[in-house]
Amino acid sequence: MQYILFVITSLIWGGAFFLMKKAGLAFGPLTIGASTTFGGASVLWISWLVKKNAWKIRRQHLIPLSIVSLLGYIFPYAAQPFLVKLIGHGFIGMMIALVPIFTILVSIPLLGVYPSRKQFLGILIGMVCLSLMVIDGLDRNVSWFYLFMALSVPLCYALSNTLVQRSLQDLPPIILVALFMTAGAIALTPLALIFETITIDDNFVPAIVAIIMLSVFARGIAMLFFYKMIKSNGPLFAGMVTYVIPVEALMWSWLDNERITLMQVSAILIVLLVVGVVQRDIVHRNKKR
Repeated sequence: MQYILFVITSLIWGGAFFLMKKAGLAFGPLTIGASTTFGGASVLWISWLVKKNAWKIRRQHLIPLSIVSLLGYIFPYAAQPFLVKLIGHGFIGMMIALVPIFTILVSIPLLGVYPSRKQFLGILIGMVCLSLMVIDGLDRNVSWFYLFMALSVPLCYALSNTLVQRSLQDLPPIILVALFMTAGAIALTPLALIFETITIDDNFVPAIVAIIMLSVFARGIAMLFFYKMIKSNGPLFAGMVTYVIPVEALMWSWLDNERITLMQVSAILIVLLVVGVVQRDIVHRNKKR
């Protein structure tokens, strides 16, 4: 079952960057972040009411909930649409491949979990991939500031996923994700209303459709599946989803006639090698438990 969730989540999130580009034709990044988190939260709260899950939020959950909301939802959901419009959805989609590498690194201080030899090899290979991505970004005349912003997104995802494993393991996934989405909507909506406007032209209807698809599938259904995987198999297994996303993101980029370079393709091939090495090691270690 976990591998089915893995495949579905990968497919949904792989196309999310293309949808961000379409939404960006009429809406600003803050508006995209606010509207999709609101839509995702609505889907998840309705699902929670239907299933009638128990409410298990306690006072000790408030601080980690706030931190994860900021790192995993508020900042990335505003930054990614901005970077997609500035650089391209294929390039930004590639950056997500770094989440598992960063997850291994941040799991050391936060969870006290040290990588195995194969996982350490995955980290080294991932650093090569990171170097190729940075070189490719510089070839596109992307400033160091925006490259740093793009790299900070997978780091924030890695931190938030690991904090969920450390401090929020006892909460039902549907409540967890719904709270995160709600926090994102509450934080981003006032900023969007103050700083951004909506462009109404021929692109408005496709942008609305993209917003709806992002809300229901990427921010609602896929997020619920993702946290189910975190709770059942840990953040590293769930983070492996982000190795598959860049492949689909590049496919969408190619279909959209974006610039695809040999450097990008090389980075993806390296990432796929890391997937095989780390994923096999995770399965082997889980069997020993």
